[in-house]
Amino acid sequence: MYVHKMSYAGSFYPADRETLKNDIESFISAVPESIRHKQDEIIAVMVPHAGYIYSGPVAAYSYAAVAGNKYDTVIVLAPSHRARFNGCSIPLKGMYETPFGSVPIDEKISSAISAYPFASFIREIDAQEHSLEVQLPFLQYAIGEFSLVPIVVGTTDPVICEEMAKGISESLKNESRKILVVISTDLSHYYDYRTAVRIDTVFLESLSSFDKDKVRHSLDNESEACGEGPVVTGMILSEILGAHKVEILKYANSGDTAGDKQRVVGYASAAFVR
Repeated sequence: MYVHKMSYAGSFYPADRETLKNDIESFISAVPESIRHKQDEIIAVMVPHAGYIYSGPVAAYSYAAVAGNKYDTVIVLAPSHRARFNGCSIPLKGMYETPFGSVPIDEKISSAISAYPFASFIREIDAQEHSLEVQLPFLQYAIGEFSLVPIVVGTTDPVICEEMAKGISESLKNESRKILVVISTDLSHYYDYRTAVRIDTVFLESLSSFDKDKVRHSLDNESEACGEGPVVTGMILSEILGAHKVEILKYANSGDTAGDKQRVVGYASAAFVR
């Protein structure tokens, strides 16, 4: 049985349970009431994945939007920062540890997805990847108990991304449980503040169109997202699952949250809704 240890507790987020709880609580309490507990049915959320001091105030918007809702299973699509590979890495069974306790892997869905040729389990990729791990404490705080389908995406190839989205949706066909998809991505990296805002605005405008071709064109030519694979896969998947529009909940960059405006990283929260 695979156990994902807390590789980034104490660096990207607090290792102490109470400190972590207080931090997340403060982030979510700062989100406007109009965002919290949204009435639209949310299929998926897009969330940044940097250290909480940088991206936590933005990530809180997506998690505030689903807070208190009951989701039985969460599929997290996260990019691989360590290596590229064709397809995705997904463990079949086990758990992910956090300061709030363990999150069990959904063996039924993970096994069904793993039957597709694009899926395998690369232990070294998963064990060292922060973009998935940092989502879990926020999820535990916002929605309570759930089972997890942890998917680290190793490609930006649009053909493979579409295959993954269709394969994941097929694996959910007979599911009656309520499922949330989390798309993990940061935006532009290490531009000055004004340049980052300009580049990220292009991406968010393309995302708002809910048109995967416009998003891919934007990312190929004018904008950036380190989670390009998860974004494209998640857009296609959420549309198959019934989403009809994208709502941008919040944009900021590390110049807003951490102060230094010379070399910033962009962050956004968005919801894909019916």
